[in-house]
Amino acid sequence: MKTFLLPDLGEGLTDSEIVAWRVKEGDTVELNQPLADIETAKAVVELPSPYEGTIAKLHAAEGETVDVGAPLIDFELAGEAPAGDEPSEAATGSAGQAADAPARDEPAPSPEGGPVATPDDSVAEVREAPAPEEQPEKVSVLVGHITVHGGKPTRKRRAWDVEPFVRQERRGPNRAMPPVRKLAKERGIDLQSVRATGADGLVTRADLDSAATASAPAPASAQPASTREKVTGLRKHTAAAMTQSALTVPHAATFHQVDVTETLALARSGDASFLALASRAILLAAKRWPDVTASFHADTMELERFAHINLGIAVSTDRGLVVASIDEAEGMDAVELTAAIKDRATRAREGSLSMAELTSSNITISNVGVFGVDGGIPILNPGESAIIALGAVRRMPWEHEGEIVLRDVCTVTVSFDHRVLDGREAAGFLADIAAVLERPALALAR
Repeated sequence: MKTFLLPDLGEGLTDSEIVAWRVKEGDTVELNQPLADIETAKAVVELPSPYEGTIAKLHAAEGETVDVGAPLIDFELAGEAPAGDEPSEAATGSAGQAADAPARDEPAPSPEGGPVATPDDSVAEVREAPAPEEQPEKVSVLVGHITVHGGKPTRKRRAWDVEPFVRQERRGPNRAMPPVRKLAKERGIDLQSVRATGADGLVTRADLDSAATASAPAPASAQPASTREKVTGLRKHTAAAMTQSALTVPHAATFHQVDVTETLALARSGDASFLALASRAILLAAKRWPDVTASFHADTMELERFAHINLGIAVSTDRGLVVASIDEAEGMDAVELTAAIKDRATRAREGSLSMAELTSSNITISNVGVFGVDGGIPILNPGESAIIALGAVRRMPWEHEGEIVLRDVCTVTVSFDHRVLDGREAAGFLADIAAVLERPALALAR
């Protein structure tokens, strides 16, 4: 019997929520077969099996939060005698053959009794090697790969260097992303009864809303005065991260009302969105003020600067707020940025972004104007030194070329880490953003 403990999924988390089980007690599973959908601070990921065998016990229910290092699954391994059975002669070996000899066609154990990997250990096909004596075993999951450690560790890899888990729905013809499956379960909706309208036949949240509306009973005359809901998953981790950021970073902010009439006209006449054109203005300004993309390390009192600008796009999803990164964005034009922003926003709402795309940004833009508000003071994404908020574009009287005329005006806000940037740098950065938004032809000149 082997007990699989919940691993740290590469983010330094203390716990994760079980969104959905892919197996049940008594099921036979293969190595790397998906066992469950696990919600972390950034995404819903599949947890693959570290063993080949039978599920003896599931230690947690769907929706339950499990601490890292706590028992998750008990396995009866393939070829292992059931608990309580005496080992047979075949199991203990016979004359002429040692009991611990490796089976034919299996790779030989390492001299140290450590793990034995397949020729390409990058795909995590790792088998446990027999050891001369029982050793504690640790299983670590690195965003899509499993490495089994015995006496000698295998090659280590950073979580952001590997590919995300392959997402597959194996329960019927209708498929859905893990957050949608979880919502369907909470509402008591059978996915197979829902008409799927998403890409490639995926059931979307809107499909669940339509199904719920069609079958909803008449509203009750009296409603409860109040409700309480436990905060879990992404919202819990976002709350912790924002609290930490607000309490440990000296936030400051500066504002500017900008005439964006020409930029808005350019967006309406071409293939680039207003957000993409604003992003181009931010990227150009960031190259002139490189410390806006730096990161302050309080423990060592060091300022880390980066070679590229990885632009974070704040996206509101059903699970909460995520920041999706467009890496090396300074090399993209406005049309490329438009496509990249649309791609990140779509996959953020589907829950299919890779961990690298959720953790690599070094400056963030938040388009609060889409909610109809004029502006706001955003809290810094942890580890970053600046975040830009775009307010709603308003048609208002404005001085232009010596006359008062109607112009399109937008409030742009920069929140910044005052340990990294002073008012001069923050104001200069914001003034450069405004200059390009007011006269987008400057982007060509620069």
